[in-house]
Amino acid sequence: MTDFEFHRLLEIDPPLRRQWLLDHRPPNVSTFHWWLYLIESAVQDVRWQRMGWPLRRPAADVELAASLIEWALEQGFPLAHAVEDLAWLSLSALEAGDEIADLPEVLRPDGIAQRVLGGFTMSRQEAVDRAARLRSIPVTEDDFARPGEDIGAMLRALAETDEYRDTHRLIDMQRALTGLAPIVGLIGDTGLAAEVRAWLGVVPDLDSYAPDLSGPP
Repeated sequence: MTDFEFHRLLEIDPPLRRQWLLDHRPPNVSTFHWWLYLIESAVQDVRWQRMGWPLRRPAADVELAASLIEWALEQGFPLAHAVEDLAWLSLSALEAGDEIADLPEVLRPDGIAQRVLGGFTMSRQEAVDRAARLRSIPVTEDDFARPGEDIGAMLRALAETDEYRDTHRLIDMQRALTGLAPIVGLIGDTGLAAEVRAWLGVVPDLDSYAPDLSGPP
Protein backbone atom coordinates (compact mmCIF):
# COMPACT_ATOMS: atom_id res chain seq x y z
CA MET A 1 0.00 0.00 0.00
CA THR A 2 1.53 3.33 -1.04
CA ASP A 3 1.42 6.62 0.86
CA PHE A 4 -0.98 7.90 -1.79
CA GLU A 5 -3.36 5.05 -1.09
CA PHE A 6 -3.15 5.64 2.65
CA HIS A 7 -4.11 9.27 2.25
CA ARG A 8 -7.05 8.27 0.09
CA LEU A 9 -8.48 7.15 3.42
CA LEU A 10 -8.81 10.80 4.43
CA GLU A 11 -11.16 11.39 1.52
CA ILE A 12 -13.56 8.71 2.77
CA ASP A 13 -16.52 9.77 4.90
CA PRO A 14 -15.47 8.90 8.52
CA PRO A 15 -18.36 6.46 9.20
CA LEU A 16 -17.31 4.48 6.10
CA ARG A 17 -13.56 4.33 6.73
CA ARG A 18 -13.43 1.11 8.73
CA GLN A 19 -15.28 -0.92 6.13
CA TRP A 20 -13.34 0.73 3.31
CA LEU A 21 -10.11 -0.44 4.92
CA LEU A 22 -11.41 -3.96 5.41
CA ASP A 23 -12.43 -4.05 1.75
CA HIS A 24 -9.11 -2.71 0.44
CA ARG A 25 -6.51 -4.77 2.28
CA PRO A 26 -4.05 -6.08 -0.33
CA PRO A 27 -4.24 -9.88 -0.50
CA ASN A 28 -0.46 -10.25 -0.40
CA VAL A 29 -0.06 -8.29 2.86
CA SER A 30 -0.54 -9.92 6.26
CA THR A 31 -3.24 -8.55 8.53
CA PHE A 32 -0.60 -7.60 11.10
CA HIS A 33 1.57 -5.66 8.65
CA TRP A 34 -1.48 -4.01 7.07
CA TRP A 35 -2.66 -2.54 10.36
CA LEU A 36 0.88 -1.73 11.48
CA TYR A 37 1.40 0.30 8.31
CA LEU A 38 -1.85 2.19 8.75
CA ILE A 39 -1.25 2.93 12.43
CA GLU A 40 2.33 4.08 11.97
CA SER A 41 1.37 6.25 8.98
CA ALA A 42 -1.33 8.01 10.99
CA VAL A 43 0.80 8.40 14.13
CA GLN A 44 3.64 9.81 12.03
CA ASP A 45 1.26 12.41 10.59
CA VAL A 46 0.29 13.45 14.12
CA ARG A 47 3.94 13.61 15.20
CA TRP A 48 4.84 15.88 12.29
CA GLN A 49 1.96 18.21 13.07
CA ARG A 50 2.87 18.34 16.77
CA MET A 51 6.43 19.32 15.80
CA GLY A 52 5.11 22.08 13.56
CA TRP A 53 6.35 20.55 10.33
CA PRO A 54 4.31 21.72 7.35
CA LEU A 55 2.49 19.01 5.40
CA ARG A 56 1.53 19.72 1.82
CA ARG A 57 -1.23 17.16 1.83
CA PRO A 58 -4.17 16.13 4.01
CA ALA A 59 -2.96 14.55 7.24
CA ALA A 60 -4.36 12.11 9.77
CA ASP A 61 -5.30 13.51 13.17
CA VAL A 62 -5.40 12.03 16.66
CA GLU A 63 -8.98 10.83 16.22
CA LEU A 64 -8.16 8.88 13.06
CA ALA A 65 -5.00 7.40 14.57
CA ALA A 66 -6.99 6.29 17.63
CA SER A 67 -9.71 4.80 15.44
CA LEU A 68 -7.16 2.86 13.40
CA ILE A 69 -5.73 1.33 16.57
CA GLU A 70 -9.21 0.45 17.82
CA TRP A 71 -10.12 -1.19 14.51
CA ALA A 72 -6.80 -3.02 14.41
CA LEU A 73 -7.35 -4.43 17.91
CA GLU A 74 -10.81 -5.60 16.84
CA GLN A 75 -9.13 -7.48 13.98
CA GLY A 76 -6.65 -9.24 16.27
CA PHE A 77 -3.73 -6.81 16.14
CA PRO A 78 -1.53 -7.52 19.19
CA LEU A 79 -2.16 -5.02 21.96
CA ALA A 80 1.52 -5.13 22.96
CA HIS A 81 2.41 -3.54 19.62
CA ALA A 82 -0.16 -0.76 20.07
CA VAL A 83 0.37 0.41 23.65
CA GLU A 84 3.30 2.72 22.94
CA ASP A 85 1.33 4.53 20.23
CA LEU A 86 -1.79 4.69 22.41
CA ALA A 87 0.19 6.22 25.26
CA TRP A 88 1.93 8.72 22.99
CA LEU A 89 -1.32 9.81 21.36
CA SER A 90 -2.92 10.21 24.78
CA LEU A 91 -0.05 12.34 26.06
CA SER A 92 0.05 14.34 22.84
CA ALA A 93 -3.63 15.19 23.02
CA LEU A 94 -3.40 16.16 26.69
CA GLU A 95 -0.36 18.35 26.07
CA ALA A 96 -2.33 20.06 23.28
CA GLY A 97 -4.97 21.05 25.83
CA ASP A 98 -7.53 18.25 25.68
CA GLU A 99 -9.06 16.89 28.87
CA ILE A 100 -8.98 13.18 29.64
CA ALA A 101 -12.78 13.07 29.48
CA ASP A 102 -12.64 14.47 25.94
CA LEU A 103 -10.25 11.81 24.63
CA PRO A 104 -11.49 8.91 22.52
CA GLU A 105 -12.20 5.99 24.83
CA VAL A 106 -9.27 4.00 23.48
CA LEU A 107 -6.84 6.79 24.51
CA ARG A 108 -7.94 7.29 28.12
CA PRO A 109 -5.09 6.23 30.44
CA ASP A 110 -7.28 4.14 32.74
CA GLY A 111 -8.71 2.29 29.77
CA ILE A 112 -5.29 1.62 28.28
CA ALA A 113 -4.04 0.26 31.60
CA GLN A 114 -7.11 -1.94 32.02
CA ARG A 115 -6.64 -3.35 28.54
CA VAL A 116 -3.00 -4.13 29.22
CA LEU A 117 -3.43 -5.79 32.62
CA GLY A 118 -6.63 -7.51 31.51
CA GLY A 119 -4.79 -9.13 28.63
CA PHE A 120 -2.14 -10.81 30.78
CA THR A 121 -2.53 -14.57 31.04
CA MET A 122 -0.30 -14.91 34.12
CA SER A 123 -0.31 -13.24 37.50
CA ARG A 124 2.68 -11.09 38.39
CA GLN A 125 4.28 -13.81 40.51
CA GLU A 126 3.53 -16.48 37.93
CA ALA A 127 5.19 -14.37 35.24
CA VAL A 128 8.30 -13.75 37.37
CA ASP A 129 8.55 -17.45 38.27
CA ARG A 130 8.06 -18.57 34.67
CA ALA A 131 10.75 -16.18 33.43
CA ALA A 132 13.16 -17.47 36.07
CA ARG A 133 12.42 -21.05 35.02
CA LEU A 134 13.04 -20.23 31.36
CA ARG A 135 16.33 -18.53 32.21
CA SER A 136 17.42 -21.63 34.08
CA ILE A 137 17.05 -23.94 31.07
CA PRO A 138 20.55 -24.65 29.76
CA VAL A 139 21.42 -24.26 26.10
CA THR A 140 22.84 -27.49 24.66
CA GLU A 141 24.10 -28.68 21.30
CA ASP A 142 20.63 -30.06 20.60
CA ASP A 143 19.34 -26.48 20.40
CA PHE A 144 21.40 -25.77 17.28
CA ALA A 145 20.77 -26.93 13.73
CA ARG A 146 23.14 -29.45 12.23
CA PRO A 147 24.23 -29.50 8.59
CA GLY A 148 21.46 -30.91 6.44
CA GLU A 149 18.67 -30.44 8.98
CA ASP A 150 15.45 -28.76 7.91
CA ILE A 151 15.65 -25.44 9.74
CA GLY A 152 12.09 -24.52 8.78
CA ALA A 153 10.79 -27.73 10.33
CA MET A 154 12.86 -27.11 13.45
CA LEU A 155 11.44 -23.60 13.83
CA ARG A 156 7.88 -24.84 13.34
CA ALA A 157 8.41 -27.49 15.99
CA LEU A 158 9.94 -24.92 18.34
CA ALA A 159 6.92 -22.64 17.92
CA GLU A 160 4.71 -25.44 19.25
CA THR A 161 6.53 -25.71 22.58
CA ASP A 162 5.36 -24.18 25.84
CA GLU A 163 8.78 -22.61 26.29
CA TYR A 164 8.51 -20.70 23.01
CA ARG A 165 4.95 -19.56 23.66
CA ASP A 166 5.68 -18.41 27.20
CA THR A 167 8.85 -16.61 26.12
CA HIS A 168 6.84 -14.60 23.62
CA ARG A 169 4.08 -13.95 26.16
CA LEU A 170 6.69 -12.51 28.52
CA ILE A 171 8.24 -10.41 25.76
CA ASP A 172 4.80 -8.99 24.93
CA MET A 173 4.16 -8.26 28.60
CA GLN A 174 7.43 -6.34 28.84
CA ARG A 175 6.65 -4.45 25.65
CA ALA A 176 3.16 -3.50 26.82
CA LEU A 177 4.31 -2.40 30.27
CA THR A 178 7.17 -0.33 28.85
CA GLY A 179 4.72 1.38 26.52
CA LEU A 180 2.35 2.05 29.39
CA ALA A 181 4.97 3.57 31.71
CA PRO A 182 4.80 7.18 30.39
CA ILE A 183 1.12 7.54 31.32
CA VAL A 184 1.03 5.74 34.66
CA GLY A 185 0.87 9.11 36.44
CA LEU A 186 -2.32 9.95 34.53
CA ILE A 187 -4.26 6.89 35.68
CA GLY A 188 -7.12 8.13 37.84
CA ASP A 189 -7.98 4.87 39.58
CA THR A 190 -5.47 4.69 42.43
CA GLY A 191 -5.77 0.92 42.80
CA LEU A 192 -5.19 0.42 39.08
CA ALA A 193 -2.23 2.81 39.13
CA ALA A 194 -0.69 0.92 42.06
CA GLU A 195 -1.10 -2.37 40.21
CA VAL A 196 0.56 -0.94 37.11
CA ARG A 197 3.47 0.37 39.19
CA ALA A 198 3.84 -3.04 40.81
CA TRP A 199 4.05 -4.64 37.36
CA LEU A 200 6.54 -2.02 36.20
CA GLY A 201 8.70 -2.94 39.17
CA VAL A 202 9.13 -6.49 37.89
CA VAL A 203 9.70 -5.72 34.21
CA PRO A 204 13.43 -6.59 34.46
CA ASP A 205 12.49 -9.92 36.06
CA LEU A 206 10.40 -10.90 33.05
CA ASP A 207 13.46 -11.49 30.86
CA SER A 208 13.21 -15.10 29.79
CA TYR A 209 16.82 -15.61 28.78
CA ALA A 210 20.09 -15.20 30.61
CA PRO A 211 22.80 -13.50 28.53
CA ASP A 212 26.19 -15.19 28.52
CA LEU A 213 28.44 -12.76 30.40
CA SER A 214 31.31 -15.18 30.83
CA GLY A 215 33.29 -13.80 27.89
CA PRO A 216 35.37 -15.80 25.44
CA PRO A 217 36.80 -19.12 26.64
